[in-house]
Amino acid sequence: MATPRVRPVFDRPLQQAPQQFLDTLQASLAGATGRPGEVRGQVFARGAILRLCDAERRVWSPALHLAIEPVEGGAGSRLRGTFSPSSPVWTAFVAIYLVLACVGLGAACWGGAQLLMDEPAWAFFGVPLALVLAGFTYGAAFLGQGLGSEDMYTLRVFVERLADAAPPAAPPGRIA
Repeated sequence: MATPRVRPVFDRPLQQAPQQFLDTLQASLAGATGRPGEVRGQVFARGAILRLCDAERRVWSPALHLAIEPVEGGAGSRLRGTFSPSSPVWTAFVAIYLVLACVGLGAACWGGAQLLMDEPAWAFFGVPLALVLAGFTYGAAFLGQGLGSEDMYTLRVFVERLADAAPPAAPPGRIA
Protein backbone atom coordinates (compact mmCIF):
# COMPACT_ATOMS: atom_id res chain seq x y z
CA MET A 1 0.00 0.00 0.00
CA ALA A 2 1.43 3.35 -1.01
CA THR A 3 1.83 6.01 1.66
CA PRO A 4 0.03 9.31 1.11
CA ARG A 5 2.07 12.12 -0.40
CA VAL A 6 1.63 15.82 0.16
CA ARG A 7 2.03 16.48 -3.58
CA PRO A 8 0.93 13.36 -5.51
CA VAL A 9 2.66 12.72 -8.83
CA PHE A 10 1.87 10.56 -11.86
CA ASP A 11 3.97 9.71 -14.92
CA ARG A 12 2.92 8.32 -18.24
CA PRO A 13 4.60 7.90 -21.61
CA LEU A 14 3.54 10.40 -24.23
CA GLN A 15 2.81 8.66 -27.53
CA GLN A 16 2.64 11.81 -29.65
CA ALA A 17 4.98 14.71 -30.19
CA PRO A 18 5.05 17.10 -27.20
CA GLN A 19 3.92 20.11 -29.24
CA GLN A 20 1.06 18.09 -30.72
CA PHE A 21 -0.17 17.18 -27.23
CA LEU A 22 0.14 20.79 -26.06
CA ASP A 23 -1.80 22.00 -29.12
CA THR A 24 -4.56 19.47 -28.41
CA LEU A 25 -4.61 20.58 -24.77
CA GLN A 26 -4.77 24.26 -25.76
CA ALA A 27 -7.65 23.61 -28.17
CA SER A 28 -9.56 21.69 -25.51
CA LEU A 29 -9.06 24.45 -22.93
CA ALA A 30 -10.08 27.12 -25.45
CA GLY A 31 -13.42 25.37 -25.92
CA ALA A 32 -14.22 25.39 -22.20
CA THR A 33 -17.25 27.47 -21.28
CA GLY A 34 -16.97 27.29 -17.49
CA ARG A 35 -19.72 24.74 -17.03
CA PRO A 36 -19.47 22.14 -14.25
CA GLY A 37 -17.06 19.32 -15.06
CA GLU A 38 -14.90 21.43 -17.34
CA VAL A 39 -11.24 22.21 -16.86
CA ARG A 40 -9.49 25.51 -17.38
CA GLY A 41 -5.82 26.32 -17.41
CA GLN A 42 -2.77 27.77 -19.08
CA VAL A 43 -0.45 26.06 -21.55
CA PHE A 44 3.26 26.88 -21.64
CA ALA A 45 6.16 25.83 -23.86
CA ARG A 46 6.87 22.53 -22.01
CA GLY A 47 3.79 22.03 -19.85
CA ALA A 48 0.59 23.43 -18.40
CA ILE A 49 -1.27 24.27 -15.21
CA LEU A 50 -4.84 22.97 -15.00
CA ARG A 51 -7.65 23.72 -12.55
CA LEU A 52 -11.35 22.99 -12.36
CA CYS A 53 -13.70 25.64 -13.68
CA ASP A 54 -14.92 28.24 -11.21
CA ALA A 55 -18.33 26.56 -10.83
CA GLU A 56 -16.70 23.37 -9.50
CA ARG A 57 -13.72 24.78 -7.60
CA ARG A 58 -13.66 24.74 -3.81
CA VAL A 59 -11.05 25.90 -1.30
CA TRP A 60 -9.36 22.50 -1.26
CA SER A 61 -9.47 21.94 -5.04
CA PRO A 62 -5.96 21.24 -6.33
CA ALA A 63 -4.08 22.46 -9.36
CA LEU A 64 -2.42 20.00 -11.74
CA HIS A 65 1.01 21.01 -13.02
CA LEU A 66 1.97 19.15 -16.20
CA ALA A 67 5.52 18.92 -17.50
CA ILE A 68 6.69 17.18 -20.64
CA GLU A 69 10.12 15.67 -20.15
CA PRO A 70 12.32 13.78 -22.62
CA VAL A 71 12.89 10.10 -21.88
CA GLU A 72 16.50 9.13 -21.25
CA GLY A 73 18.00 7.78 -24.44
CA GLY A 74 15.99 10.20 -26.58
CA ALA A 75 13.18 7.76 -27.40
CA GLY A 76 10.07 9.88 -26.92
CA SER A 77 8.74 11.93 -24.04
CA ARG A 78 6.88 11.40 -20.82
CA LEU A 79 4.13 13.43 -19.21
CA ARG A 80 4.60 14.18 -15.51
CA GLY A 81 1.67 15.50 -13.52
CA THR A 82 2.03 16.97 -10.02
CA PHE A 83 -0.97 17.88 -7.92
CA SER A 84 -0.53 20.82 -5.58
CA PRO A 85 -2.77 23.04 -3.50
CA SER A 86 -4.16 26.18 -5.07
CA SER A 87 -2.16 29.37 -4.57
CA PRO A 88 -4.28 30.78 -1.69
CA VAL A 89 -4.10 27.51 0.23
CA TRP A 90 -0.35 27.23 -0.40
CA THR A 91 0.15 30.79 0.87
CA ALA A 92 -1.97 30.10 3.96
CA PHE A 93 0.10 27.01 4.84
CA VAL A 94 3.36 28.95 4.48
CA ALA A 95 1.96 31.76 6.65
CA ILE A 96 0.82 29.31 9.34
CA TYR A 97 4.24 27.63 9.43
CA LEU A 98 5.95 31.02 9.61
CA VAL A 99 3.77 32.15 12.53
CA LEU A 100 4.32 28.86 14.36
CA ALA A 101 8.09 29.13 13.84
CA CYS A 102 8.06 32.66 15.27
CA VAL A 103 5.93 31.55 18.25
CA GLY A 104 8.21 28.58 18.94
CA LEU A 105 11.37 30.65 18.67
CA GLY A 106 9.87 33.42 20.81
CA ALA A 107 8.82 30.91 23.47
CA ALA A 108 12.32 29.42 23.49
CA CYS A 109 13.91 32.88 23.89
CA TRP A 110 11.47 33.91 26.59
CA GLY A 111 11.98 30.63 28.44
CA GLY A 112 15.75 31.09 28.23
CA ALA A 113 15.42 34.60 29.65
CA GLN A 114 13.27 33.24 32.49
CA LEU A 115 15.98 30.69 33.29
CA LEU A 116 18.66 33.37 33.35
CA MET A 117 16.59 35.47 35.74
CA ASP A 118 16.00 32.47 38.06
CA GLU A 119 12.24 32.54 37.43
CA PRO A 120 10.02 29.57 36.59
CA ALA A 121 10.56 28.85 32.87
CA TRP A 122 6.91 28.32 31.96
CA ALA A 123 7.39 29.91 28.51
CA PHE A 124 9.20 26.78 27.28
CA PHE A 125 5.76 25.13 27.02
CA GLY A 126 5.24 27.23 23.87
CA VAL A 127 7.91 25.26 21.98
CA PRO A 128 6.20 21.83 22.06
CA LEU A 129 2.84 23.54 21.57
CA ALA A 130 4.12 25.16 18.36
CA LEU A 131 5.52 21.80 17.20
CA VAL A 132 2.21 20.03 17.88
CA LEU A 133 0.29 22.71 15.98
CA ALA A 134 2.77 22.40 13.08
CA GLY A 135 2.09 18.65 13.07
CA PHE A 136 -1.66 19.27 12.91
CA THR A 137 -1.10 21.71 10.06
CA TYR A 138 0.91 19.06 8.20
CA GLY A 139 -1.94 16.59 8.78
CA ALA A 140 -4.43 19.11 7.43
CA ALA A 141 -2.66 18.82 4.07
CA PHE A 142 -3.66 15.15 3.94
CA LEU A 143 -7.21 16.02 4.98
CA GLY A 144 -7.42 18.52 2.12
CA GLN A 145 -5.96 15.95 -0.25
CA GLY A 146 -8.68 13.51 0.75
CA LEU A 147 -11.36 16.14 0.21
CA GLY A 148 -9.86 16.99 -3.19
CA SER A 149 -9.42 13.41 -4.39
CA GLU A 150 -12.47 13.61 -6.66
CA ASP A 151 -11.10 16.82 -8.17
CA MET A 152 -7.71 15.15 -8.71
CA TYR A 153 -9.47 12.27 -10.45
CA THR A 154 -11.37 14.68 -12.72
CA LEU A 155 -8.19 16.51 -13.71
CA ARG A 156 -6.24 13.31 -14.32
CA VAL A 157 -8.99 11.74 -16.43
CA PHE A 158 -9.11 14.93 -18.52
CA VAL A 159 -5.35 14.68 -19.21
CA GLU A 160 -5.43 10.91 -19.80
CA ARG A 161 -8.23 11.21 -22.35
CA LEU A 162 -6.40 13.94 -24.25
CA ALA A 163 -3.14 12.01 -24.20
CA ASP A 164 -4.85 8.84 -25.42
CA ALA A 165 -7.00 10.59 -28.06
CA ALA A 166 -4.22 12.48 -29.83
CA PRO A 167 -2.75 10.65 -32.81
CA PRO A 168 0.76 9.27 -32.39
CA ALA A 169 3.70 11.18 -33.79
CA ALA A 170 5.06 10.18 -37.18
CA PRO A 171 8.30 8.17 -37.03
CA PRO A 172 11.46 10.16 -37.78
CA GLY A 173 12.20 10.44 -41.49
CA ARG A 174 8.57 9.99 -42.58
CA ILE A 175 6.18 12.73 -43.54
CA ALA A 176 2.78 12.37 -41.93
